[in-house]
Amino acid sequence: MLAISSSVAIGTSFIITKKGLMSAAAHSEGLASERLSYLGNPVWWAGMLTMVVGEVANFVAYMFADAVLVTPMGALSVVVCAILSAIFLHEHLTLFGKVGCFLCVVGSVIIAINAPEQNVSGNIRKYEHLFIAPGFLTWLGICVVASLILMFIVAPKYGKKNMLVYITVCSVIGGLSVSVTSGLGSAIILSIRGSNQFTYWFTYFLLVFVIVTLLIEINYLNKALELFNTAAVTPTYYVLFTASTIITSVILSQGMHTGAISIVTIVFGFFTICAGIALL
Repeated sequence: MLAISSSVAIGTSFIITKKGLMSAAAHSEGLASERLSYLGNPVWWAGMLTMVVGEVANFVAYMFADAVLVTPMGALSVVVCAILSAIFLHEHLTLFGKVGCFLCVVGSVIIAINAPEQNVSGNIRKYEHLFIAPGFLTWLGICVVASLILMFIVAPKYGKKNMLVYITVCSVIGGLSVSVTSGLGSAIILSIRGSNQFTYWFTYFLLVFVIVTLLIEINYLNKALELFNTAAVTPTYYVLFTASTIITSVILSQGMHTGAISIVTIVFGFFTICAGIALL
C-alpha cells in the first residue's frame, strides 16, 4: 500500500513539475532547467513537494520490504502520469505508446511476483561489508564513470536531441540511491527497535550518499521533463530505473537467492518491459 500510494503521488508530481517548468520557461530566456529559474516558481515547488511525499512513502516501504519487490510497483506511476498528461498537458500517446505502457506494467508485475528476497541487513557494520565488497565497488565505479561521461561529454552534444541521455543518468544514479536507501531504512528500523545504528560513522556516510544522488537525479529528471513528452519520459525513466535498481540490489546482496524458474521468469519479465519501451 505504501508503494502504491507512492506511485500515485510520484506520477502526479511529474505533471505538476512539468507545469511549473513550462511556467518558468515562459518567464525566462532559454531553458528553465539550465538557468534553474524554476526554483522561483511555486507550481514547480508544489510538484517537488508531491514527489517528496511519494518518496517518503517509498522510503518507508523500503524499510519493510526488499528494493527488488518495491521498485517494480512503481509501474502504477506510469499509468497515472500517462492519464494525467493527456488530461492536463494534452500529451496524447499513440496506440503503440499505450500498448508499450501496458507491456511495461505487465513486465513489472511479473518481476514483482517472482522477485527474490534480497535481504539487506539493518546492521550497519554488516551492510558496510556488503558495500565495500569488490563486486559492488566495481559496479559503483562503473556507474559513476558512466554517469560522468554522460553528464559532461554526451549530454552537451546529444542531451537536447535524445531523452535517453538525461534519463539514463537519472536511472543509473537512482539505482544506486535506492539500494543505499534500503539499507539506511533498515538501519533506522533497527535503531527504533533499540539497537542504535547511528553511533557508527558509516550511517552518516550513507545519509550523505543518498542526499547527493537524489539531488543529481532530480536535476537531470527536470532537464528531461522540460525537453520531452512527459508521457514518454515517465515510462522510459521507470523501466531503466527499475532495471538499474534490480541489478544494483542483486550485486549488493551478492546474488539472487531464488530458484532457476524464478530467475528465468524475471528475465522474461524484463524482456517484456524492454519490448514495451521499444514500442513507446
